[in-house]
Amino acid sequence: MKNLRFEKLELLSTVERKARTIKFHPRLTVIIGENDVGKSSVIKSLYWAFGAPVYMHSEWVKAKVKARVTFTIDGEMYAIVRDGQAFGIFDAAGELLLATRNVTSELGPFLAGKLDFGLVLPNKASGVPETPPPAYAFMPFYVDQDLGWKQALESFEIRGQYKNPRKAVIEFHSGIRPNRYYELQAQKTAIQSEITELGRDRQVLEKAVGKLNLQPAFTGTEFSELEHRESINRLLTELHDLRSARLKVAAELADLVDERELVTEQMRIARLAMGELGKDFTYTSTADAEIFCPTCGTLHENGFTHKFSILDDREACAQFIRDQHDRLGAIRKRAERAEVELRGTDVLIERVTGSLSEREGDLTLREVIENAGANMARGLFDDQLADIRSAVDTRAGEIVEIVLEVKALENRKRKKEIESFYAQQMAQFLRTLNVRKIDFDSASKITKKVNDTGSDQPRAVLAYYLAFMRTVFKFSSALTAPMVIDSPNQQDQDATNVAAMIALIFSTRPESGQTILGTVRLHDQKVEDGEIIELVDELSVLSPAFYDDVLSAMSPDLDRM
Repeated sequence: MKNLRFEKLELLSTVERKARTIKFHPRLTVIIGENDVGKSSVIKSLYWAFGAPVYMHSEWVKAKVKARVTFTIDGEMYAIVRDGQAFGIFDAAGELLLATRNVTSELGPFLAGKLDFGLVLPNKASGVPETPPPAYAFMPFYVDQDLGWKQALESFEIRGQYKNPRKAVIEFHSGIRPNRYYELQAQKTAIQSEITELGRDRQVLEKAVGKLNLQPAFTGTEFSELEHRESINRLLTELHDLRSARLKVAAELADLVDERELVTEQMRIARLAMGELGKDFTYTSTADAEIFCPTCGTLHENGFTHKFSILDDREACAQFIRDQHDRLGAIRKRAERAEVELRGTDVLIERVTGSLSEREGDLTLREVIENAGANMARGLFDDQLADIRSAVDTRAGEIVEIVLEVKALENRKRKKEIESFYAQQMAQFLRTLNVRKIDFDSASKITKKVNDTGSDQPRAVLAYYLAFMRTVFKFSSALTAPMVIDSPNQQDQDATNVAAMIALIFSTRPESGQTILGTVRLHDQKVEDGEIIELVDELSVLSPAFYDDVLSAMSPDLDRM
């Protein structure tokens, strides 16, 4: 697991001839100040420097502020500099490691390699798997002042570059699915693209054979009796292969029908189980603290853990049904492909059978020459088709190996352990933050969105972020990053609730983690093992006093980008 820490942020505006340097404590930095003193601009600049899409104030944009973030990865020092759309990454010695203007294709993969960020997502437009931009690496660790408190993991202004990436981001960062899983999925997608391309090449060749009338047939124009027999044997061999292929496809189609019936029955049983579990939960919700079991004759405790286990089992049934719906869709598509292949094979069988029934006619020299040329051309096409079939077989074998390795990575016991840990943390934090009316069944699921109303929503969102953060630090094999939280006092929280939010932020800090908090005031909470940075000048976080020093420090890097 790679651990990222922010060391220093330098901001420079040559337009206004102002600058600022912010140094971060390795454990806790609190940036305090009234509204409009630039707390959020400072915090957003951290992620802007890494190419993440954040909304910057129009005055900040007009000032054309440049940023340099000095950071460490497992103690190794780096710096990233951004000037407009230009980025530069430097090592501890100041050597330029990367200069680019492209976030997705160059900056993202470079940072992913340094951070061990292995998440791969298929691009919605091209379908090609790619490393998502840096915002996806920071997504669980940043609560933006504007967007972050409305819904968890939505602090960045992410465009529709990928289809439904939330689940993949959660499973990756939480450790449910490791780096290797996504590497294998990317390899599988790339190989499937190769197979599709080979399939197009095969179709082109087969169409050419058909248009040029190069299908193998006995016409009596062979040069010798030996060639005559070879032509017949070739037709018979092809007919045998076609019939064997048809039997195989027909058997596959029959298996798909059986599988569909089995899945349908399993879904029916799961729905019945869901109904019974729903009745059990309704009963336990209104029952006494202890329930007498008529079967075993003992009293059982009717506590939160027991009720949660019922909901967990019911959700497992619901998830099973959703998975089986997807499975039925996959079965249907496979059956449709099998039926198309079956019809195509029947057409070929009919064509070859017709060729075998043709009778030998009178020969002319022209027919002999034309047939000889057709046979030679057919031989060339056959060689190319054989090469394509061999390549497809090789790629298909690689996919089988990948599927087996992916299956080995699907550790259900570990997944349940991670989800259970998150659920316990979330339940605890919701109670601590006095969030009482939320749907606990939904909130306890790590992939679910947080839905509450009014002033409870920001507290519920904070509970999610902190529970997820604790889960990442405990189970993830990829990366951890600073937990950056901007302006927790949202939706007119009362003083007690704001104090509870800040106290929970402080108390949940991981031992190896770094926390950065922006807030108007601390509400009587004490900062221990950390530092406070106070901003006081309204609309002027940058200052002429810092300009010369920051300009001198950043200029050599800017000149090389």
